[in-house]
Amino acid sequence: MLDLQTFEHLFKENHAQCIAFATHYTGNAHEAEEIVQQVFLRIWEKRDSISISGPVKAYLFSAIRNTAISQWRKDNVRSERETFYGTARETATQASDQVKELETLYHKALERLPDRCREVFVLSRQQNMKYSEIAATMNISVKTVENQMGKALRILHAELKEYLPLFTGFLF
Repeated sequence: MLDLQTFEHLFKENHAQCIAFATHYTGNAHEAEEIVQQVFLRIWEKRDSISISGPVKAYLFSAIRNTAISQWRKDNVRSERETFYGTARETATQASDQVKELETLYHKALERLPDRCREVFVLSRQQNMKYSEIAATMNISVKTVENQMGKALRILHAELKEYLPLFTGFLF
């Protein structure tokens, strides 16, 4: 068991050397002070159960070294996470911008289709109608629907080909 007077003596006798030792590990006086404070705080919190066998300075230096290494690991992990999430956020933003740009170009290309061609395409791809349903709705033959869809797909593919290099066989 550690009483207040013994703790104060331990602190006063070793504080300066502990700061110097911690600075060796952290390279930063502010971080060293925080680590030393953490070590002494833990000693005080465990005062009822702590039992230091061997030289006190060896115990303190070991605790400081372990705390410094632990803090370094936490900082490293935090830094890696921040880097990862920053990169992921940036990539997602770029992808979102590219999707918006492609959607805009798609709608512009769709507007440039001839009226009947656009109507067939919209009924097929956006309304999910079958060719026979489109033919009945528009009062045209299924073959005309097929021809108009083929024409729409060729025009859209030509308009958007630079954005679809990996999908050379892909048709909307």
